[in-house]
Order: sequence, then structure tokens, then C-alpha cells
Amino acid sequence: MARRRELFWQIVRYGVNGSIVTALYSLVLVSLDSWTHLPLQLCNFAGYIAALSLGYFLHSRVTFRNHGARDRSSQVRFVLASVPSLMLNAFWAWLLTEALKLPHWTLYVPIWCVTPAMIFALNRWWVFT
Repeated sequence: MARRRELFWQIVRYGVNGSIVTALYSLVLVSLDSWTHLPLQLCNFAGYIAALSLGYFLHSRVTFRNHGARDRSSQVRFVLASVPSLMLNAFWAWLLTEALKLPHWTLYVPIWCVTPAMIFALNRWWVFT
């Protein structure tokens, strides 16, 4: 029962902190996309770099604060575990804006709803072990 409670609160904290991280990612992406007209994939990468830094700080100190170790290997695992989110968000950008020719705002739906859910498990059971 205690482990379920711990997992529940990790999911809640992940949702809050993940929303902050995803908001930063989105802010960088939409700002660069709107104001500079850089290629969307470059804007995606810039958002990823910003989110990566804030993400490790929040998830290691808040989300998974009582779970696992904090050392150089957890930092490396965090970066490696974040690569699928970069690739997944790059896929959403390509699929929705290039392949399907939908407006750029549509890519935020899977970026906010699908990508974070998929990355939680990597963080919980591999990064912060």
C-alpha cells in the first residue's frame, strides 16, 4: 500500500513538474517558430535543450526525490532517457505539420498528452533507480 501511495504521488508530482518543463519547451518552440521562422525541427531541438536542463533539476529534486540515487550515472541516464522524447516530438512535428499539413499548433496535443506519459516509465524505473 505504501509503494502504491508513493507511486501515486510521484505521478502527481511528475504531472505538475512535467507541465512546467513542457511549458518551457513549448514556449521556446513557439517563440522560435513564430519569431525567427527557423526550421521547425531546429526549434524543436532548442526547446528540448531548455526542457532537458529544467527537467533534470525538477524531476531529480522533486518528482523522484525519495526514489533512487542522484549521481553522474543518473544524469547520463536522464539524458539518454530524454532522447526518445526528442525523437517522438520530432516525429509529431513531421507528421502533423509536414506530412498531414496541419497547423503548427496541432503538434502541441501529442507533445503535451502522449510524450510525457511515455517518458515517465523510463524516469521511474531506469533513471532514478
